[in-house]
Amino acid sequence: MARQENRRLAPDGRPRVLAQDTLRLARAGAAVTAEVARRVRRYAWPSTAGRPNRGYLRDRLVALPLLAVVAFGALGWAYAGARGDSAYLRDRAAPALVDLADARASLLIAQGEAERNLDEGRAAELSGLSDRYRTRIARATQSLNQVTRSGALTVAEEQELRVVSALVVDYTSRIGRAQGHAGDPVLRDAELSYARSMLCSQATVATRGNPYPECPAATGSAATSIVDRVTGLEGRLRERLADRAAWGAGGITAVVVAALALGLLAAGLWRTVAFLRRRFGIRLSIPLAAAALPLLTVPFLTADALLALHAQHETVLGANVLAERTSPTIEMIAEERPFSGPNPRAVETLRARIDEDLADGRLAALDGIAPFVFPAGLLAAAVIAGTLHGYRREYLVVTRPGAVA
Repeated sequence: MARQENRRLAPDGRPRVLAQDTLRLARAGAAVTAEVARRVRRYAWPSTAGRPNRGYLRDRLVALPLLAVVAFGALGWAYAGARGDSAYLRDRAAPALVDLADARASLLIAQGEAERNLDEGRAAELSGLSDRYRTRIARATQSLNQVTRSGALTVAEEQELRVVSALVVDYTSRIGRAQGHAGDPVLRDAELSYARSMLCSQATVATRGNPYPECPAATGSAATSIVDRVTGLEGRLRERLADRAAWGAGGITAVVVAALALGLLAAGLWRTVAFLRRRFGIRLSIPLAAAALPLLTVPFLTADALLALHAQHETVLGANVLAERTSPTIEMIAEERPFSGPNPRAVETLRARIDEDLADGRLAALDGIAPFVFPAGLLAAAVIAGTLHGYRREYLVVTRPGAVA
C-alpha cells in the first residue's frame, strides 16, 4: 500500500498528477513566450537575407510606426514627469517650505523680543513693543498667507494652516494683554506664560545669553502649539517633495522602455533605408529622413532630464537644511551682521540657493517642449507608415501578374 502511494507522489512530495500538469503548463508557457519573442524580433529586427520585398515592407509598415509611438510615448511621459516635478518644486513646494521656515523663525524672534521688552515693566507699557516685534509678527503672518496661496498643501493641511493663522492672532492678543499689564508683574507674567505656551509646547524661557531660544516641537496628540503645527506641515511637505524628486518604478520602467524602443527605431530606420537603397535603388528616402529628425532631440531631452533630476536632488538637500538647521539665532545674526556675508544657514540664503539650483536644472531653450514630444512621435509614425505604404503599393503594382518588374 505504501509503495502504491509513493508512485502517486512526485520527488518533491506533491501528487504526481499535479506535478505533471504543472510541468505541462510551464512548457506551454515557455513555448508561447518563445513564439511571442520570435514574432517581436521578426517585426522589430527582421533579416533582409532571403526575405521577399513584399514581406519585408509589410513587417516594416507594422514595426516602425509602432516603435515610434512606444518610444516617444514613453519618452514624453518620463520627460514630462521630470519637468513637471521640477515645476512643482520651483513654484509650489520649495516656496512653501521657505515661507514656513521663515514664519517659524519670525514667531520665535517675536517671542524673544516681547519677553525682553516686557521685562522693562512700565516703560514697555508706555513706549510699546519694539519695531522688530511688530515687523516679525507681520512677516510671519505674510509668510503663512503665502503658504496658503502656494497650492502645495492638501485641503486638510490648508485647514490646519488656517487654524495656525487664527492661533497667531490669538497669540498677538495675549502679548498685547501682557503689555497692558506691564506694570503688574503677576498679570504680565501670566499672560506672557500663556502666550509662550500657545507658541511652544516645550517652551524655553529667554535668557541674556540666549534671547531667542529655539522651540522643540512635540509630536502626536501633544503637538497643539503653533510651532508644533508649523513643524508638522514642514515635515509632510518635505516628504512629498522627496517623493516627487525620486524616480519611482513607473519612471524607471518608462526610461527603460523608451531607451530600448528608441534604439530599435533608429536601427530599424537605418536598415530600412539601406534596404530601399539596395533593393529599390532609392539613394535617400526624404520622408523617412524627415521622420528620423525627432530622434535628434533625444540627447537634448536626456540632458535636460538629467539636469532636472540633479536639481531636484539638491533641492531635497536644501529643504532638509532649511527645516533642520535654521534657527531664530541664525536669523538674528544674519539680520544684524549683513556686512559679514550671507550666512549659509539663513532662510534667505537657502531660498536663493534653492532658486538657483532649480533655475540651473534645465535647458531654457526646451521650456514648453514637453507636451509636444509624444505628438512628434505620432507624426513621425504617421510619416513612416504613409511612406512605407506608398513604397509597398508601388511595388505591388509593378510586380502584379503581367507587369514587368
